[in-house]
Amino acid sequence: MTTGGGGSPTGDGSHNDPYNTGSGQQGWEQQGDSNYGQGYGQQGQDPYPDQGYGQQGYGHQGYGQSPQEPYPGQGYGQQDYGQQYGAPGYGAAYPHAGAGGGGVAIGRPSATEAIGAAWQLFKNNPLPWVLITLVSFLANAITSYFSNSESVGVSLMGSILTIVVGFLIQAFSIRGSLLEVDGYKPDIGSFFKLTNFGSFVVAGIIVGIATTVGLVLLIIPGIAIMFFLYWTFHFVIDRNMGPGDAIKSSFNAIKSDGGNLFLLAILNVLIIIVGFIALLVGLFVAIPITALASTVAYRAITGPSDFSRTAASAV
Repeated sequence: MTTGGGGSPTGDGSHNDPYNTGSGQQGWEQQGDSNYGQGYGQQGQDPYPDQGYGQQGYGHQGYGQSPQEPYPGQGYGQQDYGQQYGAPGYGAAYPHAGAGGGGVAIGRPSATEAIGAAWQLFKNNPLPWVLITLVSFLANAITSYFSNSESVGVSLMGSILTIVVGFLIQAFSIRGSLLEVDGYKPDIGSFFKLTNFGSFVVAGIIVGIATTVGLVLLIIPGIAIMFFLYWTFHFVIDRNMGPGDAIKSSFNAIKSDGGNLFLLAILNVLIIIVGFIALLVGLFVAIPITALASTVAYRAITGPSDFSRTAASAV
């Protein structure tokens, strides 16, 4: 039994085939070995300045073995961030459902393109996203009712429930976003099948404490912590990482293209504000779009994983 409403993707090489298993297409396993020079050379373009076709590609040399500066945020001798996870090098096409159904380049996502891709994804499958947003509103209303009780015991229970429900809703949203971005059209039930939730909670507590301390220290450090550790939960769910590794991976991934991702964060905040102004009804669109846009950018930076394929084929 599959978890997504669309089940396992077809093998036609479209955005519903994120592993490109269709006829005549290379799978992710093959693409994982591609490099910057090969990616462009296969498209009939000059693979790298001053390199002709058939010559060694830029990626073959490895960053740090040549005088060129490595990928932003990476030290010499390190790989392009996505290649650490078997992803294509920067510039190679990642066939998730971008704006208009096209691929989005691995490596440096445009903030506006990420939002455009998120809008297309939401527009093509709005019902489960509206429902999960409604579930989050109802759950928050119930926990708030208990936490505001005059009874100390009931209030304490409500506060604990508020924290737990907050973690759950965030995990549900990230899980659905990963499936959606990877081309597995999820139904509402697909959001609620979690794994590695213990690590998710521990990571959330660590990030929450660090953010609180940062906000106390003149606010700006707290904002920086929230920004650089935002993908911690994505790594926990997508890569099944422990809290420490997920935190380090989030920092390194976001640092690799901080400018574009900071712009995306600002645009996401503005989208939420607009949704709130639109009589709160707009939040049923704004919240899913910001979640999807962040995951589009996450997938562009880190490359594909086995998460969605495994989740969609789970019995």
